[in-house]
Amino acid sequence: MKFFYQLLFLFATVTSFAQNQLWKGYFSYQETKAVEKDDENIYIATDNSVFAFNQYSKEVEIFNTISGLKIDGIFTIAYAKDYKKLIIGSENGKVAVIDLAADKIYHLNDIYTKTSIPDNQKKINKIAVNAGYAYLATDYGITTLRLNDNHFGDTYYIGVDGDMVSVKSVDILNNQIYAALAGQGLKKASLNSNLIDFNAWQIIDFGNWIDVVKFNNEMVGVKEDLSLNRISAANQIAKVDDVWGGFLKLNVSGDILMEITQEAVRLRAANYNVYNEFIFSLAEKGGIYDATFANGNYYVASRNSGGLKAAVDKKEAIEYISPAGPLSNNAFALTFKNRDLWVTFGGYGGDMDPYVPNGLTEYGISQLKNMQTWQSRSFNELGKFRATTNISFNPQVNNVAYISSFHDGLALLDLTTNDMELYNDSNSLLKPIVPNDVRVNGVAFDRNGTGWMTNNGVNPFLVSIDKNKQFKAYTVSGYNHNQEERFLIPVIDKNNTKWIGTRLGGLIAFNETRNNKSMLITTTHNLSDNTVKTLALDYNNQLWIGTSKGLRIISNVDQFLTQAQLTASSIIIEDAGKAQELFFEQDILAITVDGSNNKWVSVAESGVFLISGDGRETIYRFTKENSPLPSNDILGITIDGTTGDVFFTSRKGIVSFKNYATTPSDNLDDIKVYPNPVKPEYTGDIKISGVTSGANIKITDVAGNLVFETKSLGGTVTWNTANFGGAKVPSGVYMIFVSSEDGALDGVKKVMIIR
Repeated sequence: MKFFYQLLFLFATVTSFAQNQLWKGYFSYQETKAVEKDDENIYIATDNSVFAFNQYSKEVEIFNTISGLKIDGIFTIAYAKDYKKLIIGSENGKVAVIDLAADKIYHLNDIYTKTSIPDNQKKINKIAVNAGYAYLATDYGITTLRLNDNHFGDTYYIGVDGDMVSVKSVDILNNQIYAALAGQGLKKASLNSNLIDFNAWQIIDFGNWIDVVKFNNEMVGVKEDLSLNRISAANQIAKVDDVWGGFLKLNVSGDILMEITQEAVRLRAANYNVYNEFIFSLAEKGGIYDATFANGNYYVASRNSGGLKAAVDKKEAIEYISPAGPLSNNAFALTFKNRDLWVTFGGYGGDMDPYVPNGLTEYGISQLKNMQTWQSRSFNELGKFRATTNISFNPQVNNVAYISSFHDGLALLDLTTNDMELYNDSNSLLKPIVPNDVRVNGVAFDRNGTGWMTNNGVNPFLVSIDKNKQFKAYTVSGYNHNQEERFLIPVIDKNNTKWIGTRLGGLIAFNETRNNKSMLITTTHNLSDNTVKTLALDYNNQLWIGTSKGLRIISNVDQFLTQAQLTASSIIIEDAGKAQELFFEQDILAITVDGSNNKWVSVAESGVFLISGDGRETIYRFTKENSPLPSNDILGITIDGTTGDVFFTSRKGIVSFKNYATTPSDNLDDIKVYPNPVKPEYTGDIKISGVTSGANIKITDVAGNLVFETKSLGGTVTWNTANFGGAKVPSGVYMIFVSSEDGALDGVKKVMIIR
């Protein structure tokens, strides 16, 4: 069957602030980057969002992918008062304009997509607003943005002979534009001149300038030697003071000049003397990126503690003003326990290396309690547990979180007492890949309450922990282990067989209850590649295998018990009239099975697909371009079995999509039908949730005539409101009869359809 794409959230160049009801965001606002203000609000940016904190009401408005802001790598922001617009510049050249008066967001990607500018020279370093224009200082020159129509104007290449040059800072005073060029000094030009002509730009100092701003009707700047200087209209440079080490930038608030360093904000009066400072140390508290000052208060963008507010006369009484959220957007894995969502951060990179891409990460863990309130345990509170990969829960051990690390082993956190037990090579059978480096990739539990984990880079690599915290290691025969190998978390089927994906060696199956039977499935056995990225077991007993070069399935995992060797198979679909392999040669990052036995599949750089249970039909495809996904590289897909909500994990944050496909129920006490009633404007399917696996569903009209019949694979079934002949049923009340597979349980619901 031919693929089709249903796009539920399509962005154009211009979007409104309206929230999409099918999507929710779970972003972090701890790692802040830039600050700006207007008369009422303080605007604080993270890597991919901005929030507005009202100084008076303390209300917060958030702009992120859910509300339509589609930008990442944010580096600088500026406010145009006369236009009530917030201009946002990124490290990759993307620009967004939030029109606060019109409630619209404009995305300007001309710089980002311009092929004549190298990608590493597109960074927006600073934005200066003057007389209807925003002047963007970039790593290639200066580009103007017209604020009346949100379109780019001219670009000025002002390096030697008109070459591209990194402009670190720009500002305008008395019709003169000043630009600090990396390695080429400080230049200025008259706005009345032909600024496109590099000869119109005059060098007024050959030193290396870090930043320039207008203050007290004169230009002020900081040079590389950390001297603070006044620049006269006659181009005279006069040193007035020194700034401190770790200097980042200058900001101005009325008659106050702010000196911002990595761990301090200093207020300077009109005579340039420092009269107050706010310190947020780099070593102890993570430091500062940006700050502004308003109504006697510092407003600070800290590196990992969010937005801060501190009164000038009570600086120790810090108020944290960021919206609630997880510790970081660098999310790695999600786990549901009852109605709590648990998040780990950092983990490892694409080659399962914890040092890539961010080094050994030090975040802690976060918990969304009852899906309402964020709580976190910091890195220090977690015993300095690094590179966390997964949190899991033993269904037979209450209130204990099993936290794995790709460097520090395994930790058991008692959620009642907050006591933590650490297991590594000193007190368990876990071994280090090198001294003091024990890599555990999550714990999966079998029906007996025994946890199974992979101990990476060592042999034996398969280790169990029972309910009494006793460890046992297993040697898997037939597998040639090497120290460079890495292993996924085991997937355990109903027969207690462990299916383990490897980075280089294919797929391993092992069952200790069958005399330690093992099997290796590689490209020799039709695996598309020996680098296995993800595994998922569906309700038909099929194992779905995502590799770096495509998709394979094991059609029935029960066959492992009776056969000496299994062979993987591909799924063939029809696309544009031609037969081809589903996800041919694609790098598959994650596969998750929903309550209707459909599969959510993440493909590197291509977003996520929802495909039917047999893989023959694509129901949805979401990318960051057509949906609120913050990235096209989705590391993990996790489903809330109670609601059917699908959560997407990326290095740029977490979002969820309302899907309604729930996990199977143990009984038929809570069957739900939605929508109900079905109104004329509704064109989708009816969902029937809360059913048991394998349940029989019969739908009749009030006269008892059977119009639809199906069998559930998961906890939710759908009905397209058509009868057996394919025609839509007429208006009326319809009876839904549900019975369990063995006939022991039954339930009845009604649904009204209005045409």
